[in-house]
Amino acid sequence: MEISPAGYDKTDASETATDSPARSDRPSPVDQLSERQLSYLRLVYQHRSSKEIAMLTGASPRAVDKQLLKANNLLGTTSRIDAARIVAEHDAGVEALPPAIVLPSDEHVFPLPPPLPTAGAAANMLTWKQAAIWSAIIAILTPIGLTVAGMVMLTLTFLLGLKVR
Repeated sequence: MEISPAGYDKTDASETATDSPARSDRPSPVDQLSERQLSYLRLVYQHRSSKEIAMLTGASPRAVDKQLLKANNLLGTTSRIDAARIVAEHDAGVEALPPAIVLPSDEHVFPLPPPLPTAGAAANMLTWKQAAIWSAIIAILTPIGLTVAGMVMLTLTFLLGLKVR
């Protein structure tokens, strides 16, 4: 049984990773990392600095930073902490979620449903964006409608010859 620098059993994690049929079909980006990059990321997961990692491994801090940057690029992360977390999850046998094809927040705003209950939708099922659009429409059209109604009443008054008091 081999213990990694992060303090967990590497043999159990590798057995878990190969037992899953879905995992063996997809090559993991973690598998592309070198052993040196993996060991550095395991030490980063223990909250070690580049200087501490360099002292422990006998490398220079600049070489450690360079290897961690390469690992970030291979894993598609922006920070060494994220990369270390991905490696730790991989070692523990935790699979990452597949990317969503359609994001849950991708709501269709148009066509705009009516703001009143209908036979098809008795409850208010408007999203916040649709409710905001309806609020703007009502706020703009209400004064315009009242102005037009007042002008029509005034025009009818003049046409019928009634006097305004």
